[in-house]
Amino acid sequence: MIFQNIDLKKELVKKRDCQNELLDKFLDVFNQGKKRDDEVLHRLRTSEGNLGEPKLNITENRVFNRETIQKICIRYRLRFLPSKHFKADFPYEAILEINKIEKELQTKIENFRIIAPSKAFDLENINQDPLLFAQITEDKFYLIHQWGNELKWYRRIFTWPLQNFKTYFFSLWFIAALFVFAIPSSVMHQMSRDSEFFLRAWLTVHCFIAFMGFTFGAALTFEKTFSSANWESKYYNW
Repeated sequence: MIFQNIDLKKELVKKRDCQNELLDKFLDVFNQGKKRDDEVLHRLRTSEGNLGEPKLNITENRVFNRETIQKICIRYRLRFLPSKHFKADFPYEAILEINKIEKELQTKIENFRIIAPSKAFDLENINQDPLLFAQITEDKFYLIHQWGNELKWYRRIFTWPLQNFKTYFFSLWFIAALFVFAIPSSVMHQMSRDSEFFLRAWLTVHCFIAFMGFTFGAALTFEKTFSSANWESKYYNW
């Protein structure tokens, strides 16, 4: 009653119980959220990247097909592998994004894949800037989250020769020609321009052969291959 005397002990107990009730609710929500986050992280750490049910029904600008992903991976020498091979820590923002998507779609995502440089993966023996995807269908992937720094602008230059045999072949010809035709005319000791040109062309062919032999030897030594062959490989030497 409003005119009843105040018992401070009862007031303290009432306030304490109220605070404990709020704290219990908070801890319950927190524990549920942590349990959900841990479960998502477990799926990320164990995902084989194989398609299973249910398939996600998403149609928007964050969906990319396998061909598009393959071209980007080959162009910048990246890998597209199941998330279980990713050796770095997953940012909490990525887990929050997965929780958000699963809540909106009322489904659980089981199949995760990541685009990243090979050094970001724990690759196996056959003898860095990730993109996290969820597999929708056999050919389509939904971009969930991106973190890390952007690739350096010069990566497209250094990785272009390693895309496939054709880019490697033309790159060696270009490097050989650039090397030979950069030699000053005074070094060639030729009086005629025609004879100098033919000498440079002859040297270009032999430099090309030498460069090809050297690079093939280096590729065998360091167990490297073309991006077109290893963009989806879990092996570091394939």
